[in-house]
Amino acid sequence: MIKRFLPFIFIFGLIACNKSTLTIDYFGQTEPGTTPEIFAKDVISIKGRFEHGISFAPNSQELAFGIFNKGDFSGTIYYSNKEDRSWTKPEVLEPLENESVFLPYFSPSGKSLLFAQSRPDANNGFTDIWMLTKQNGFWEQPEKIDSPISTLTRESTACMSMNNTIYFSSNRDGNGLADLYCSSLENNNYIDAERLNSISSVRDEESIFVSANESYIIFSRYATNENGPDLFISYRDYSGNWIQPELLGSKINTSDWERRPFVSIDNRFLFFTKQIFNDKGYAESDIYWVNTQNVFKPYVFEPIQPKVIKIGKEFNVSIPTDYFKDIDSDKLEISLKNEKLDWVNFDKEKMTLTMNPNVIGEFSLIFTAVDEYANETEDTVSIIVEE
Repeated sequence: MIKRFLPFIFIFGLIACNKSTLTIDYFGQTEPGTTPEIFAKDVISIKGRFEHGISFAPNSQELAFGIFNKGDFSGTIYYSNKEDRSWTKPEVLEPLENESVFLPYFSPSGKSLLFAQSRPDANNGFTDIWMLTKQNGFWEQPEKIDSPISTLTRESTACMSMNNTIYFSSNRDGNGLADLYCSSLENNNYIDAERLNSISSVRDEESIFVSANESYIIFSRYATNENGPDLFISYRDYSGNWIQPELLGSKINTSDWERRPFVSIDNRFLFFTKQIFNDKGYAESDIYWVNTQNVFKPYVFEPIQPKVIKIGKEFNVSIPTDYFKDIDSDKLEISLKNEKLDWVNFDKEKMTLTMNPNVIGEFSLIFTAVDEYANETEDTVSIIVEE
């Protein structure tokens, strides 16, 4: 069992940095817009080589990514760090050079690297979750993270939040499909793995990324029987529940396979792997990145519960200030769409809803939130008017 603690102050400082003042060098690449672009073409993403999965350390001075060998299904992890203002040439990460390893994810502290490693007797078909730890600037020998995370089934992608919770995918339920799980650290030990029931479905889910503060998860799922994996996002509400996942937009999700998400510590860029198949099989795999302006949208953080009110009596509701939230935008314009209900008034400055109904029945109030990038989300509030 691996036991770890993280330096919280460092991570909180990074997350608190305003996106306009935090400057990070992403391998010297020109930043993309809202249309995905191949990342570090001909240097990291090389035509004919099957790259998949990239992760940057939160200090932006290190990166790691995987390469897949479709001949024997083995994997290799490459590593680069920034020295004297220049990135080193990506090379095989030395402590893992003789192993079949996949999908590296730096911990929020940057002092650990989670990855999947093939079992020696499973022909690379089954993997467990392992961890590398850095001490005094050097990577130590890897350690396997035992049960309840690694089991006799296949555990693949894994990442860690700032409170040491590990999120991972596993097909331990016995139906052959992968679901998403998390395991928390208590008294220096990881406790029973919990299936993320509100996110997991009857389809295959894997390639999980969780933000350091656990405010959102991005993962891949087979959207339909005909299409390959696409990327979905789920946000966490004020009760700690993961809300219904949403499919990311068509600029990101295509008829190809989109997997292996990673979001930069400043929440500005989404990295993911696009895998392309043709009539001969697996044809190409590259790492892409895209600005997150259209990835993150307003979401309902503190929902408004249904209200039962009396006809002819004024009823006032204080709308929670964090009714809606947005990962990368503090400027939300909240409005009420039901202008036809003349007995309803919403004061968006004071965030108050005043109702003086003159008719009995059940009504739906539709609130909208629009962020500074014109992304819009609706939420419906049920109002029941009685005598």
